[in-house]
Amino acid sequence: MDRLLHSARIYSFLTFFCWKVGIFYMLCFAQIPLEPGDYRSIASGDFENPAIWETWDGSQWINAVQKPNLNNNIFIDQNHEVRLTANESAKHLYLFSAADPGRKLNLQNFELHVYGALRALRKEGGVFFINSVSSLLIDWIYPQTGKIVFKGISRTVVDRASWSANNQNSRYTVVFDPDPGETLIVNSAFKASTFIIRTGTVLQTVNTMGLPACSTFSFNTQAIFNGGGPYGDFIIEPGGTLISDCSAPLDQIIRRSNTTPSALFHLKPGASLILNGNIPRLEAAIIQMEGTVIYNSNTGNQQMLGKTFAASSEVLAYHDLIFRGNSTKVLKENISLSGNLINEASGNILTASTNFHFFGPSEQGISGWSNGFESWSVDKASGRIILEEDLMIHGALIMKNGQIDFNGFDFTINGSGPGGLTYQGGTWLNLSQFNYLNLPSELDTWNASFPFEDAYQGGIRKIQLLGSSPGGDLSIRFIEIPGANWEPNFNDNDGTPILYQLNSYFEFSTSLSAPSTLEMRISAQNLIVDDVDDLRIVSNGQAAPGSHIPGLDPALLWARRNLSFGEIHGQTFTVGSFRELSILPVTWVSEKATWENDRIRIEWSTNHESKNEKFIIYRSFGQANDFEAIAEIPSHGESERLQHYSFEYRESIPETHVYFQLEQVDLDGKKTLSRIFRLEGWKLPHDHSIKLWPNPYREGPVFLRLGSDWNTEQINFEIRGVNGQQFYSGNYDAILLQQVMSKLPEGFYFISVREGQNAKAVKWIKSK
Repeated sequence: MDRLLHSARIYSFLTFFCWKVGIFYMLCFAQIPLEPGDYRSIASGDFENPAIWETWDGSQWINAVQKPNLNNNIFIDQNHEVRLTANESAKHLYLFSAADPGRKLNLQNFELHVYGALRALRKEGGVFFINSVSSLLIDWIYPQTGKIVFKGISRTVVDRASWSANNQNSRYTVVFDPDPGETLIVNSAFKASTFIIRTGTVLQTVNTMGLPACSTFSFNTQAIFNGGGPYGDFIIEPGGTLISDCSAPLDQIIRRSNTTPSALFHLKPGASLILNGNIPRLEAAIIQMEGTVIYNSNTGNQQMLGKTFAASSEVLAYHDLIFRGNSTKVLKENISLSGNLINEASGNILTASTNFHFFGPSEQGISGWSNGFESWSVDKASGRIILEEDLMIHGALIMKNGQIDFNGFDFTINGSGPGGLTYQGGTWLNLSQFNYLNLPSELDTWNASFPFEDAYQGGIRKIQLLGSSPGGDLSIRFIEIPGANWEPNFNDNDGTPILYQLNSYFEFSTSLSAPSTLEMRISAQNLIVDDVDDLRIVSNGQAAPGSHIPGLDPALLWARRNLSFGEIHGQTFTVGSFRELSILPVTWVSEKATWENDRIRIEWSTNHESKNEKFIIYRSFGQANDFEAIAEIPSHGESERLQHYSFEYRESIPETHVYFQLEQVDLDGKKTLSRIFRLEGWKLPHDHSIKLWPNPYREGPVFLRLGSDWNTEQINFEIRGVNGQQFYSGNYDAILLQQVMSKLPEGFYFISVREGQNAKAVKWIKSK
């Protein structure tokens, strides 16, 4: 690993602007100032060979006695080709780019680490001058397997005054890999075969030296690379960031040529793209937005990413999407999201015609949208949408699959009138109040199914309204209370005694009344029901309005009732039963696990048991996702009273956290699970554990968890290969270690942590 021995001093070149009666006329450049230690080529050859170099001693050029390093500026002269035979380093890299330059750099499969800038030069009378153009056709830097890697501190790495993208045959890979927290500025159009932002931040400017121009990233146009089709990859690795100031009508952020898109733009998980331009354009045949995209303009109207070429892909799907800045944001008609949606902007966001589609397995946080949305569609096979404020959808919600966690906030829908709810699947959790504005005139299973998730009993306590409505507004609250009332002591309207009633209930209010008949349904899912015909809809502690209809569907377990629309206002509704023990809520009164006298004690209580055979105890070390059965405890038998259970055992505990879960099994095989609970009172006697994952590792972030007794300010961290080669040794720095480990070649490594007399090591594998 190259280390910068001295702070890099960036020497500016002298630039003179010539003017003609207030109009920009031409650009005149002074010579490049030399500094002691500069190298110039005197012949073609290998980089490591001192014989091809001369060095400036402050007054004259003398023969070099060693190869250049990261502290030296390098000048490669006309018709000199320098070949790398290993990874090498330089400060500023100057390449002759005037007429007949010849090939300049043969990188082979190696990396040239540049700690300064990449610049073009010309010569007049043996003196070096900055040159802003390059040869059009010579493969002056090649091949595409070689890399120029920009390292070090914040600075400009290419500038319009000293670089250009007019060489169509640029055949090398550019890697941006600065120190953590540093920014590299691209202030000129830049052409290569591949661009990779490995770490840090890259700022793509709009250069205003002369006519304003986007510092476009473009790619080799030789026909041997996919003919005239898309070519060139732009990849932002986890932890990397691209900030672009570019905006139409200036050129695009990325393209192959002025008529052809690049092949790939890949924003990887953990990477960021920040767009400051109001009309950003990105030309790529394949676009993968797996990281975070931030729209950050402060003035005017900012559009979302667009394209110019027919062969380019339209950006329709994002992972994390964030809006910032004072500009008005003009959104597209359809936006798909697999991650977070955050509004931190102080300007207006125009959402009046935008549908947000939420998909994918990740948890998705929504925040900052107090003005609401026009429409949503939710289709998540797993994961949750988590709200941090009230949700307002002015138009339609299409609920196909997945869970929305409202976090105790309200949900209002269809304020604009023609939208409403289309329900196909999924659940609503922790919803305080649901407000359905401008009710459809006909209510059915699609537009009037409300899937409240029951946090205490489990399952979906779905409620449906079927029939005609007078319109107006409807509000529903689901009041969740643990357990059930086993002695409600009231009769239904037909005289049938109600023997059981869930404590949780729905509360309705409406703005209009009508005599039209409704069928109300409430699902008894996850309740143990002997016969669906035993189910009844009741009010809280009394008979519900209307008349009973026999239960329906042994799977969904619908309790049903006929009543008029006018009878639901101000009423409560829940699930009840007229047959003893026909409903047994899956309710756990309490569960806990404690560490006492080197033993684990698990205790739990139930408030009613019927047909219960046994309990199974599950345990998981470290995280609550790898449970293993450790014991079976028989039921105390049928009872309508509170019953207590306990179980003690001893085992070695290797982790800081231990989790438990109970499973109750009926005689007929039905099962219910308790909540997950953690072992209390336990602490590793001396927690010097280390945990490293993923292991084996392929790509993406590396996670390291240190036990609570490590002092991170005093530990030494070391990485060695199986042959003893040391790749890192130093203080613990999470960001630096992430960068070091992600760059290691494939193989087996020993990762060790030492603090005084305490030392731990773990074997780590990096594979393809």
